[in-house]
Amino acid sequence: MIDERDRLVDGILGLADGLFRALLPTVPRDLLTLDVTMPQIKILLILYVGGSRRMSDIAADLDVTLPTATSLIDRLVEKHYVARETYSDDRRVVLCQLSPSGEQAVNHIWQTARTRCCELLKTMDICKLIMLRDALDSMMKAAVIESRATDSC
Repeated sequence: MIDERDRLVDGILGLADGLFRALLPTVPRDLLTLDVTMPQIKILLILYVGGSRRMSDIAADLDVTLPTATSLIDRLVEKHYVARETYSDDRRVVLCQLSPSGEQAVNHIWQTARTRCCELLKTMDICKLIMLRDALDSMMKAAVIESRATDSC
């Protein structure tokens, strides 16, 4: 039997899906200018959020083989979105990171979504903004606690 917490979580996720769909039309135009595939976009976002990553970690994150990840990275290197370097202690370890132009491209997409969110937030009254801020703050604290618990395992 679904309890009140489950109903609330389902409702919140439904609202988040709706919000994502409302924001989505502004982002694809920016993505189209990059001329990259969806798996390549995922790599750009992985590197943007997580910073420098080993090739094997990227493959694991995408749930693809190492040769597939290498091929995707090769194309991003050709487009100057990703820089790759060999780890000095072990030449088999390849580190990937966003290049300056890759950082700039993802920053632009991030900023476009942020600007759209800002426009929506400015239409809300102060009381609702305070409630939303407090709710997001609570969610952020829960994420930090969960992350610490996961890291300690």
